[in-house]
Amino acid sequence: MSQYRNQRTRSRRRNQASPVKPKRQKKRLPYTYLLIGFILIYIVAQFVIFMNRDTTNYVVAKQGDIVETFSTQGVVIRSEQLVTAHEDGIVQYYYPGGKELMKNTLVCTLLDDYYGSILDEKIDELYEQIQDVDTGEYEDAFDSLDEDIAASISSFLRSRSSNNYDALYNLQGDLQSAVSKRKDMYSLMSNTKVTALLQQQGIYTQEQNKVISNMYLQEGGVIDYSYDKYEGWNVDQVGPDFIQNYDSHYNYFEINMQKVTAGTTLYRLVSSQVWYIVIYLDSTQAEYFSGESSISFIYNSSQKLTGYVDTLEVYDEDSGTYKLVIKLTTRVQDFMNDRIADLVFTKNSHSGLKISESCLVEQDCYVLPQEYIGESNDLTGVLTVTGDDIKFVVLDILLTDRGLCYFLLPENLSPGTMIQKPNSSDRMSIGQTSSVSGVYVVNGGYEEFKIVSIVYRSQGYAIVEGIQMYDRVKVGVSK
Repeated sequence: MSQYRNQRTRSRRRNQASPVKPKRQKKRLPYTYLLIGFILIYIVAQFVIFMNRDTTNYVVAKQGDIVETFSTQGVVIRSEQLVTAHEDGIVQYYYPGGKELMKNTLVCTLLDDYYGSILDEKIDELYEQIQDVDTGEYEDAFDSLDEDIAASISSFLRSRSSNNYDALYNLQGDLQSAVSKRKDMYSLMSNTKVTALLQQQGIYTQEQNKVISNMYLQEGGVIDYSYDKYEGWNVDQVGPDFIQNYDSHYNYFEINMQKVTAGTTLYRLVSSQVWYIVIYLDSTQAEYFSGESSISFIYNSSQKLTGYVDTLEVYDEDSGTYKLVIKLTTRVQDFMNDRIADLVFTKNSHSGLKISESCLVEQDCYVLPQEYIGESNDLTGVLTVTGDDIKFVVLDILLTDRGLCYFLLPENLSPGTMIQKPNSSDRMSIGQTSSVSGVYVVNGGYEEFKIVSIVYRSQGYAIVEGIQMYDRVKVGVSK
């Protein structure tokens, strides 16, 4: 018993003397490192795929048109004159700008300046109430102006591009003209109301007999309340440098009941529906109109007009400059505030399979006389001669034209290879080449070069023959 107790005592002492060491734990790789590694592998894989992907662009050959056009500028000339006041007075107008009137129509009246400050007070009073004015008398005219404004904006949006500044300036001119006409109509409405206010006070009735003069139209035409100081010019006065030196613009003047002095411009009268556009051309452009009696064109990017070739003559033989005068006979009131016009002419339209011009490539092809081409088992090729050995080699003939066959050299042939004419002892070597125009067509993953005939090319496109509709054609090929 005492022995057992002694052993327990020794064992307890031993345990106290040498404490138990904890077990060592294995180090684990953090999950964060695994995730980062996975992401890096994914990025590298995507980069490799991106670098090796097919970036070739294609267009599909479809039926289309290329219109032969050229753009230029012309000078608008009308039968127009400025009518001025012969005496001082207060002017009262009766019609808005753009109105076509008959001969002997009363356009405006010059009144004696009797009203003094009363008239100014009535006009100020009226403009405070202008929003309440009944527009029924001019409702149709306002609606027409609204339609013109909407049409101008729609046309600009349809033809808008980042570089088409001319269209923006044309839109600005159209809107300015429309706003001016709207202002004219408000002024006429105000004139009517001012007259009514004066009549209520008995002033206007008393002074009706003090009219200085009534301004009647001496001839029928269209009136307008703007000018650019070139009224009265004719086609003979317009030289080739007119557009370059033209630094004017259309000025608009008020048609309220205001005081005017003698010599003040009252209105502009365009007395004929016949108007002209003068254009200076080089010899190539002049050929465009040779033998033509009428011509259609786009006017200021939006309107399609048709005119007549009035004259086409040599202006300067040394420089090859021609002067063209186009005559128009309608719609003069629609373009009353244009002196310089942008014109686009169209003469010919070419139809066919239309592709991008960047698809075309110049390729050197080998050429052989057609009589050296033979057939074997419905295959086309040539007889090659190596010593005493004669072998038939298949060729892919791209084009046969004027007795010559065009082809690309296959891998089993080399320049200088001797060939023999079928059923003859005549021989020649392969070596002659010729540059041809063609495209690379990829259908079903198979790339093939095809020679094409270019019917017409312009504006970055080409009409071609030699491929089929819906062929996929490579773009931007460089060979």
